[in-house]
Amino acid sequence: MTYPVWSDDGWIDVPVPEMGGEAIVVPNVAAVVRDEAGERLLMQRRDKPGEPVRGMLELPGGRWRAGEAPDQAVAREVAEETGIELIDPFAAVERVETGRNRACAIARPVAVINGLDGTYPSLHVLFECTGRGEPRPQPGETADPRWWPVAEVEALLENRPEELIDQTRAMLAAYFQWVP
Repeated sequence: MTYPVWSDDGWIDVPVPEMGGEAIVVPNVAAVVRDEAGERLLMQRRDKPGEPVRGMLELPGGRWRAGEAPDQAVAREVAEETGIELIDPFAAVERVETGRNRACAIARPVAVINGLDGTYPSLHVLFECTGRGEPRPQPGETADPRWWPVAEVEALLENRPEELIDQTRAMLAAYFQWVP
């Protein structure tokens, strides 16, 4: 099974793992990280060589690994990409014991789904977090991570959305609808 994926040369068909004829979709976590005062948001530039979105702004995040709880996945991705420590990964998560040696997490995040027009499907789960520290880049992964005043991020979303990766644009639009 192949899906169209954007590359430097345009749309190309890429083989996608499948099970029972359906594409396997790996969930991704992303974070809107506010500083301790709640006045700034953490943003970074994508820095993976060869990607068509290299240099564009994004929220920290990445693939959710099997066996990770949501708070662990978000904290790991934010720390790997920016060095920021999460103080409160998110307060709205509840662990529920379902029996049979299985537990579930119930959270109230926002989900952004790619692939509505036939491209590779991907799921991005966005959480609101609080973090502390000074961001540092991770060459080959992220560049220029920094704290942005909330008003600057809102202005960027409204006036220069082309500077944002599509998923980040969707996540920020959803986020600014949740907060007063």
